[in-house]
Amino acid sequence: MITQKEFRAFFDVAGQRIFFNHAAYAPLSRPVVNAMDEYFEHRRNGNPATWDIAVEHMEGLRQNYSRLIGAPVGRIGLMANTVTGINILATGLSWQAGDHILLYADEFPSNVMPFLGLRDRGVEVEFVAGKDGKVTPGLFEAAIRPSTRLISLSSIQYLTGYQADVKAFSELCHKHNIIFSVDAIQSLGVIPTDVLELGIDFMAVGGHKWMMSPLGTGFIYLTEELQSKLKLTYRGYMGHLDPVDFGNFEQDLSPDARRFELGAFNAPSMVGAEKATELLLDCGINSIYMHVHNLLNQFEYGLEESNYSKMYDFDKNEIGSIFVFSHKDKASNERIYEGLTAAGVNLSLRGGGLRIAPHYYNTPEEVEQVLSIMNDLG
Repeated sequence: MITQKEFRAFFDVAGQRIFFNHAAYAPLSRPVVNAMDEYFEHRRNGNPATWDIAVEHMEGLRQNYSRLIGAPVGRIGLMANTVTGINILATGLSWQAGDHILLYADEFPSNVMPFLGLRDRGVEVEFVAGKDGKVTPGLFEAAIRPSTRLISLSSIQYLTGYQADVKAFSELCHKHNIIFSVDAIQSLGVIPTDVLELGIDFMAVGGHKWMMSPLGTGFIYLTEELQSKLKLTYRGYMGHLDPVDFGNFEQDLSPDARRFELGAFNAPSMVGAEKATELLLDCGINSIYMHVHNLLNQFEYGLEESNYSKMYDFDKNEIGSIFVFSHKDKASNERIYEGLTAAGVNLSLRGGGLRIAPHYYNTPEEVEQVLSIMNDLG
């Protein structure tokens, strides 16, 4: 088990900057960079086992992803990012003119653009607007029609930090025979997740945020039932039973989610992602979740009697890994952002507010430092 203090020691950014921007991207730890450097040495020196080494790391990463979400390893397909995975779902289903898709109005584009591409097939994409930043099953249930085939939702909204009740959404979808898809890029690596218990049909995730992995890594999860309904829009040799049997063009596809993988993969980044997810699993996602929530609670409490306040009034179970706040004079937010950045604090301007997203290696002392800088800025 890796303690919080031990985990922090892996990050060179600690002590140099206060990095509270994991909802955008994460800095890489020293063990991750070292693992990637070791793989690059195999490539640089022409090690004849380089391909086999890469495949071994790829399968290790697949195992780590399966552990993170509580799914059988065969239900994991390795992807370059979230949007690549969602495109597999959007283009793989057999759509009919008049089919209906429901999305939240303020979703990140990765969970929107693949579905908008279906409009030329006569599929209607409807956006559901929430009140006070809350994305509830009731909002979507009111918009469901007999022709509704799919609801796709972010587990945590990037603009507000709202954490959806994923299980309640899955129950709603299954009651109406609707496919339920989840973009989990803002929760995997920080929020405990069990896809079987939650009843998720499809999940797509990129690794460069909360899983603290290099860009160009991620995965999809899908049930066997849903896989049986998806046709392959693209087909590559890595999705077959024996990828290195190059001359056998008639061989069968892999029976599991590997069938959606195409060709030569981003091996150095997968090596890094394997190490990054190994570290998170060794820390324990429950420990990470509790630590991050304590930091967010501390930050919220620190806003009292200041010129700042939270932008959204969410219940405790609705708060994910992101906290959005504002100066009382919202016109000052950009100035505050620039001041914090200049002072060595990484955060984001999102939705007219300021967004922080700390991780396990961040500390209560860093929260106090950020609050102090904010007060000095006005």
